Amino acid sequence: MATIVHTENVGRRIPNDDDVELALALACELLEMTREAIIRLIIREWLEEYGFLPVQELDEASDTEGSA
Repeated sequence: MATIVHTENVGRRIPNDDDVELALALACELLEMTREAIIRLIIREWLEEYGFLPVQELDEASDTEGSA
């Protein structure tokens, strides 16, 4: 299946998005993640919440020590 990607807006900033940039920078610092990783996380969580991706469920028996 082919996917069509519209690239006319890729790389362009939305005017007056300084509040978003600040929030991303703060999240990067707090979570010790790169900007790209934070954006991927936000998009993944949004897609899961709105049903575009299946929700990843945690296995109760899985080893999660140190990953919180």
